[in-house]
Amino acid sequence: MTKLLHILEEEKENMLRYAGYRLHNIRDVEDALQNIYLRVLSDGKRIKDIRNPRAYLYRMLSNECTNILRESSRTQSLNIAILEKTDQEYQESENFEEEFAIINKLLAALTFEQSETIRLHLHGNLTFQEIADLMNVPLPTAKARFRYGIEKIKTKLKSKQS
Repeated sequence: MTKLLHILEEEKENMLRYAGYRLHNIRDVEDALQNIYLRVLSDGKRIKDIRNPRAYLYRMLSNECTNILRESSRTQSLNIAILEKTDQEYQESENFEEEFAIINKLLAALTFEQSETIRLHLHGNLTFQEIADLMNVPLPTAKARFRYGIEKIKTKLKSKQS
């Protein structure tokens, strides 16, 4: 088994979660991951000398998700009323779909770079260095994108509480 395939197996759950937050559709998530497996199996010899294989796999997945979103060109309508819930109602919510919609609405309000950094760090469990390598930016930029994105989310949540 190639090194990439081994890492792909280890990261499968995190990659599924990451793709789920990007695509919002289990069939698309499965397609994206399947396409990654096929590329790793077919291009394994050609891509064996990668400096950071884990970050490379997430870049492949990120690109695949972008392609699927571009091809499908469908938008998921989010219920704005969900964001009008009080903080107490949100904390008591056991409805995964509502929480998922809230998270996606908050991430949609950020720049792509900020939301992608947050997804990669929280759902992909990538380090900031891996994210910086993946996005071809300096380490401080990756950290700043995460910090500013989280600050914007906190501000938005606080404004909904009052």
